[in-house]
Amino acid sequence: MLDKFNLFFKILIFLIASVITVFLLPNSNKFGYEFQKGEPWKHKNLIAEYDFPVYKNDDVFKQERDSILKNTKPYFKYNGEMLNSVLEKFNSEFDLLATNILSGLKNTEQTLDLKQNVPKIKKDLRNKIISFYKQGIFEPISDETLLIPESSEIFIVKDNIAESYPSKQIYTQKKAYNEIVKFYSNLKSKYDFPLPDINFLNYIKYNVIYDKQMTQKAEEQLLESISPVRGMVQAGERIIYKGQLINDDKYQILTSLKRQYLSEYDSHSNGILVFSGQFILVSSIFAILFLYLFFYNTKIFNNNRKLLYFPFFSVLIVVISAAVAKQQVLDIYLVPFTILPLITATFYKPRTAFLHHIITILLIGYIAANGFEYIFIQFVVGFVAISGVSRLNRRSQVLWTALLIFITYFVLYSALTVIREGEIAKIDLSKIAWFAGSSILVLAAYPLIYFFEKVFGFLSDVTLIELSDTNRPVLKELAEKAPGSFQHSVQVANISEAAARKIGANPLLVRAGAMYHDIGKMKNPSFFIENQHSDNPHDKIKALKSVEIIKKHVTDGVKLAKKHSLPKEVSDFIITHHANAKITWFLHKYKEQHKGEDIDEDKFRHHGILPYSKETAIVMIVDSVEAASRSLPEYSEKSIDNLVENIVKSKISDNLLIEANITFAEINKVKKVLKTKLKNIYHTRVVYPE
Repeated sequence: MLDKFNLFFKILIFLIASVITVFLLPNSNKFGYEFQKGEPWKHKNLIAEYDFPVYKNDDVFKQERDSILKNTKPYFKYNGEMLNSVLEKFNSEFDLLATNILSGLKNTEQTLDLKQNVPKIKKDLRNKIISFYKQGIFEPISDETLLIPESSEIFIVKDNIAESYPSKQIYTQKKAYNEIVKFYSNLKSKYDFPLPDINFLNYIKYNVIYDKQMTQKAEEQLLESISPVRGMVQAGERIIYKGQLINDDKYQILTSLKRQYLSEYDSHSNGILVFSGQFILVSSIFAILFLYLFFYNTKIFNNNRKLLYFPFFSVLIVVISAAVAKQQVLDIYLVPFTILPLITATFYKPRTAFLHHIITILLIGYIAANGFEYIFIQFVVGFVAISGVSRLNRRSQVLWTALLIFITYFVLYSALTVIREGEIAKIDLSKIAWFAGSSILVLAAYPLIYFFEKVFGFLSDVTLIELSDTNRPVLKELAEKAPGSFQHSVQVANISEAAARKIGANPLLVRAGAMYHDIGKMKNPSFFIENQHSDNPHDKIKALKSVEIIKKHVTDGVKLAKKHSLPKEVSDFIITHHANAKITWFLHKYKEQHKGEDIDEDKFRHHGILPYSKETAIVMIVDSVEAASRSLPEYSEKSIDNLVENIVKSKISDNLLIEANITFAEINKVKKVLKTKLKNIYHTRVVYPE
């Protein structure tokens, strides 16, 4: 009953992922024909079934739009009240200045001359100021998008009537100021008496004000007048025949047909039917992943937490892609899609990562504007990403992989563009910028690996390398309290890693497991022969008590592993490296002391579990052989060969390896590595004279 419920829960996870994905997909059907510019038409001869408009392509439409925006005349409001206020101010201030000058003159002839000419000077200056304001003085414009060439024309609104004026006729404040200063300087030179200095900035105020709102409204009206259509295709007209090359013109006609078809369908389609069809497609795609894990990767399938990772990450990428595709600012290629295969390949085999990658790009291909091109590019780029991090153990690998991803994006997109457009100049540089952005975002994979490790209980190669560091607290403690056991663990780790590489097992996992397999010995180090220097404490206690102490190093090790938060995959080496093997030395000792007694040999067995993988099997074999090799009376090629063969044979005959997925051929390779390593360790040396 529990198994059925568990299976139902797993199916429910994938069904929920399918429903969420369908809600994110465009709620419309797909056009019945796939086509690419520059390629031949691969379908049957296409005849128009109804009239439809041929829309202008984006470049033509953009050119017409830019032309209108460039040639649109800006609108300005004329402020007629400004002149009156300026003249009023000028009259009062000029009269005051003239009075002050007159009161300071002592020469009666100059005074008389000044009194006679002041009205004329004042009138000339007034007329000059009036001429500025009648022609108009521009307001300083802060809008950087508005550039008014001198040869262009503008609209000036006076009394709600817009009239066109050449822009060069309108004064700027600077131009008006310089002109009136020069004019006044010429006036001064005509008279012998001193004229007052005047700050003309007080009288040069702008009265032609830019009307941004009216200008934008005029632009909008002109833009609305642009026709998006360049022609019509009549019903019964042949659009394209099979094998005909899709040039620019045919591509635009086919794109227009697709646009018209989708708009007509959306207005009459049944939403429930569309949803049902999409659900069948999406659930079929997820079913491929589900069945693959069910049949070929039961280790993932049986762990709900790890199984959840696959639909969760796929849906997360689909959510991000759908959000980007919905708005018009960002390009879907900016989404760092290759993070998915990159991270999956960090935790699992490349083929699992590649299938996860393919499943997800098939889903996003429904969202992307050009589905085939998108799927093709991501298919290849994903393979490059997986190849770059199949064994991620250095941060630089992510950096180099990101660079390879960008290069692959660029090469594939350029090749497809040349095929489609027929010329290199058509390559869209903005696309390359999106590729670069996506490749840079791939660098976020490194911190995300740690996040997914903790959330879904994964174990990455980076973590295994960190765990194998002998400066880790628990390993330092082992080296201090049980130095012999520590040296034994290091030797087992070195030999096991070499054996794992030979048979294609995970060498980093084997090394980490071997380093920790005997940490329980630090609780009673003197009871283990590698830590003894003189007396053997087992000589002072009974055999059964010794057996309990020996067996306890496994349970103590498991407790220490839990205390130090070791991953389960690593702590499993502690409980599997002896499995349920007999503690033969003390069993023989007990039999000698209790001859004729009926002995329960189960009391002399470890209470561990059988090795369940190649990695745990390797450590069990190497641990036993390395420990036994220390007690050989002589180190010769024959003695080492016999030792390895006998110990491996005993493991097999005791059925200690029946749960591990290791073959006899692989066991033979492990034996060869063991023999070679032990011979190198215990090789004879030259005897030097005293």
